[in-house]
Amino acid sequence: MKIFIQSLLASLALHLIYFGGTILYGYILTKNFTPNIENAVELDSEVAFGYAVDPRFLVFTFIGVALICGILIFSYKKSKGVKNGDHSTI
Repeated sequence: MKIFIQSLLASLALHLIYFGGTILYGYILTKNFTPNIENAVELDSEVAFGYAVDPRFLVFTFIGVALICGILIFSYKKSKGVKNGDHSTI
């Protein structure tokens, strides 16, 4: 059960880092953008921000990353010889 919770927390942390980095990157690009109005012939009358992602995709990536993290944590503990009740290492 402990490996399951650790893998969920690791997956959450990785997703937060990824999405936080994406948002930060977009913010920096927006702040540093200088439009070239001199060469603009015609401007669009519609503007779209961002993109739509299927929520199931996010759930599947969360579960997949949690599964990979769980396998890595289990393999690490197995290679270190940690017993199930020993909480001294992680």
